[in-house]
Amino acid sequence: MLDCTTCQWIKWSAGIPLVLLFGAGGFLILAQAAVVQDNAAAVLLDLYLATWAYMLAVAGAALLTGWWLWKSFHTRTAHALRPY
Repeated sequence: MLDCTTCQWIKWSAGIPLVLLFGAGGFLILAQAAVVQDNAAAVLLDLYLATWAYMLAVAGAALLTGWWLWKSFHTRTAHALRPY
């Protein structure tokens, strides 16, 4: 079961939404630092990038939920113990 390509692919794709959420948080911190420095262009750019990172993270989490459902179905059907 550990050598299944589908199972490994789903496991590695779980980190993508998490990385995007951390990136969105980082952009928000940079925007706050730009507010302190009174740099309007940097604030707008950071908020724009944070918004896109957050939207992509939400979309990735939705896809990941679908993949988890697929994995549960895949595990029950492809990895089920079969009598010889």
